[in-house]
Amino acid sequence: MKAVVCNRLGDPSVLEIEERPSHPAGAGEVRVKLKAAALNFPDILQIAGGYQVKPDLPFIPGIEAAGEIVEIGPDVASWKVGDRVIVTGAAEPLGLFAEEVTAPLSALTAIPKGMSYEAASGYLATYATSYHALVDRGRIRKGETLVVHGATGGVGTAAVQIGKHLGARVIATGGSDEKLAVVKAMGADHVINYSTEDIRERVKELTGGKGADIIYDPVGGPVFEASMRCIALEGRILIIGATSGTYAPVKTNHILIKEVEIVGVLHGNWRGRHPDLFDENMRILGQWAEAGHIAPHVGRTYPLEKAADALTALANREIVGKCVLSIN
Repeated sequence: MKAVVCNRLGDPSVLEIEERPSHPAGAGEVRVKLKAAALNFPDILQIAGGYQVKPDLPFIPGIEAAGEIVEIGPDVASWKVGDRVIVTGAAEPLGLFAEEVTAPLSALTAIPKGMSYEAASGYLATYATSYHALVDRGRIRKGETLVVHGATGGVGTAAVQIGKHLGARVIATGGSDEKLAVVKAMGADHVINYSTEDIRERVKELTGGKGADIIYDPVGGPVFEASMRCIALEGRILIIGATSGTYAPVKTNHILIKEVEIVGVLHGNWRGRHPDLFDENMRILGQWAEAGHIAPHVGRTYPLEKAADALTALANREIVGKCVLSIN
């Protein structure tokens, strides 16, 4: 099979296309012919050696993909050949930038009816993360004001859609008027271009001075500092990651005075600890997807051979929603 391989650490340009052997499905496994694989910022960090999960070199990157089961292990009864599945493996990398993968049953989720392979490949990590963040960790309530930072990215567009479906008033932030227009069309009530507007001042203005009830932050750095200045009393700030490249220092006096909750969200690890809760979340999201309430936005697709170019485009923030590798 053809695969994208990282033989040495660095930027996406270090990636190479190689032929790798197929592995038959063993006990508790299935073999999946992959049709599409979604790109994520952790892929870029992992290739550079900066992610918390560090596979031994050489390795095949990629933590989420979608495809069709072509072989099942001798003891597998819950899946059959021909089933359409999402494959994920952030905590235990499976190497999904490839034409096929042999995966454990714990890595599989059914693709919602009617969803394309391209959309499905970028669906689980973004929507499951955002649902877990907003519902399980953030306890979002109808009528609350939600600020979504990095709203033009994969998890950001998912958070906007989920927040709106749950009845929140959504304020989306990003660095491009053109990309924010796409997010506005997805349902955001207001958008803030942080390259030309002050986040704190605009959030305060839009909320009549109260501030946001809940802030979804996958960006970190200076954006977190702005969040601390525009969060409402007893508000919640959800820390999803730090795509800016830096985690911000926390001033505990601000947390004390405003009685603010700073809440960590690490969905991959949580999924491993609570598989039953994860399954229930995916059941709910699947119903929403099939009803048309949420829909993954694929901003751009590349062939597998152009994985380095695709990751570079993602790193340069050229993509609205998800960037996906199309696999023949």
